[in-house]
Amino acid sequence: MRRDSEEYEPRETRSPKDLQRMVLDYLDERFGLEEKLFEKLGLYLASKGRVYLGPKSAIAKPRVVTLGLLIARISGAVKPSTNLLQVFGKKVTKNFIELTKEQTIVFANGSDVNVEQNQLADASEGYVLLRYHEAQLGCGLLKGKSIKNMLPKAKRLEIKYI
Repeated sequence: MRRDSEEYEPRETRSPKDLQRMVLDYLDERFGLEEKLFEKLGLYLASKGRVYLGPKSAIAKPRVVTLGLLIARISGAVKPSTNLLQVFGKKVTKNFIELTKEQTIVFANGSDVNVEQNQLADASEGYVLLRYHEAQLGCGLLKGKSIKNMLPKAKRLEIKYI
């Protein structure tokens, strides 16, 4: 099993097909998101290691700069995006953590979260999906019992009550 911190070949030396395969394998291995979930869509690579998910028909058109949903970044390893986990989070079968109400408020505000051991049953160190009941909150980086907040600043909310 690959770890999120494991080193990969630099993306410049790998073919686009190899990078696409790396992303699909990672999503299946880490989150249980099977390749068939994306079979009617296409993955394409943009600048700065960004990986987008969009309609296959548009990907062949060379004038498209960005199209679709940013699902990951590749910079040595794959980093899933909050977009991916919010949209496909209900299909995630592993490496997710159910937050408490208090933890959810802290996370939504953009702060890191500490979790209890009993919350880690479905997660191993690395990127994880954070949930609150049926809400797919986004991406965090789990190390020990601490989750580094990976929520983009534009998606953070100052909430006091849920």
